[in-house]
Amino acid sequence: MSTEIGFVILSHNNPLQLRRLVLRLQRTYDNPPIAIHHDAGQSRIRREDFPADIKFVAPHLKTGWGKVSLVAAALRALELLYEYAAPKWFVLLSAADYPTMRADMVLADLASSGMDALLDYREVPNLSDFSYARRLRISRYSLDVGHLRFDQPLPMPENPALGHFVLSSNLAIAWQRYIGLHVWLPIIRRGPRIGRYMVNLPFENWRAPFAPDFKCLYGDQWFTGNRKVAEILLKPTDQHMRLRRHLRFRYVADECYYQTVLGNTPGLRISKATRRFVDWSESAGGAHGGSHPKVLGVNDLPAIISSKSHFARKFAPESPLLDEIDKVAVVS
Repeated sequence: MSTEIGFVILSHNNPLQLRRLVLRLQRTYDNPPIAIHHDAGQSRIRREDFPADIKFVAPHLKTGWGKVSLVAAALRALELLYEYAAPKWFVLLSAADYPTMRADMVLADLASSGMDALLDYREVPNLSDFSYARRLRISRYSLDVGHLRFDQPLPMPENPALGHFVLSSNLAIAWQRYIGLHVWLPIIRRGPRIGRYMVNLPFENWRAPFAPDFKCLYGDQWFTGNRKVAEILLKPTDQHMRLRRHLRFRYVADECYYQTVLGNTPGLRISKATRRFVDWSESAGGAHGGSHPKVLGVNDLPAIISSKSHFARKFAPESPLLDEIDKVAVVS
């Protein structure tokens, strides 16, 4: 087993796609340690279909899109990875990811980077930085009281594929998600079942854990870190736990937790050039990028190769693009 690099994988469906990713990582990285959190409540998995040295978190956690349970699941898998191995580096992946560069080149990049983590993040602006208009926006799940707009341009991310994170509209959404005051109202949803309807108010939540030395940061949730980063995440401070509790009833917690914890850690060397390929362009769901990235196809292969990314997402199960990547990138 190689201990240069290990992998933490989050999965909830398509076991065959997960198996292909695992086998490719094993071949490419010389049987690295791999720890997986698979939400078996969403799809069953046969562990006997996977190599015996692959570790699964047991019991699994119930996870949901954008919920803090995804952070908890990833941390459980990270803890499992470092219980039975001590890799110099770890990579957080989803089952819809795939390696796009030879292992020796990836490891050389990481060794020469001088960094502790490859992580995209930026500070969520303060309320005073936004312009405000009196307007109600009603949707199926929430009511926004007032309209916020951020008019000061921010620099583009070092990974240009993540430009949607600095759009004015998305910065306003980030402020509402992580800093703004929420009021939850009970509502009857389909089933029938009791649900929650959220009212977003244009005021800061006075109980939020953020401070001048613990700023609210957000960005892409898929990242790479070294042992120092793993130790920080696996030994949370009281402030980190307060943040986790704060995010419990807030959406897309995985785009705030790692970023805020690691980005506020003194002395931690972080490169925002994440070396991940993803397409959040208009074709992926509109000018704001939509809720999910584009599912990549064979026509995306030249862009993937030229990006010199370590990993790419998002792939459909049994995508012929995976075979093409194996031929020209991973094993060349």
